[in-house]
Amino acid sequence: MGLFKSYPPRPVPRPALWRISMVQCLAWLFGIVVLAWLWPEYAVSFWWGGLVAIGAQAFWIARTLKGFGDPHSKGFLTGATSGLIGKWVIISVGLVLLWRNQPDLSVATTVVSVFLLNTLAALTAPISIARPR
Repeated sequence: MGLFKSYPPRPVPRPALWRISMVQCLAWLFGIVVLAWLWPEYAVSFWWGGLVAIGAQAFWIARTLKGFGDPHSKGFLTGATSGLIGKWVIISVGLVLLWRNQPDLSVATTVVSVFLLNTLAALTAPISIARPR
């Protein structure tokens, strides 16, 4: 008598991962302004480190979303894993290339900028990805 009602399957909405990059970009720009005002010699290093971090995060997001919604988890896990590995390869190679080709950059500032932006992304991800109820 209608105890079990079938509903058509609905696609799972993609998480708004772009919000992570938006938060990173806002923090990055704020950091550049503060450094340009207080310690201008470090602003360029923060600029380049931030570009590497945000570029790597964008790669991870693209790879993760590529397999999102796959009926089997294999496609999603493969994309997320390859995206994570690629993200850290981009960061490692990007920083080494920066330091090699731009000897006037501060190594400490570029590492700190990458660390801070990635930590910010990890901390804000659960909040920015959550769907409103």
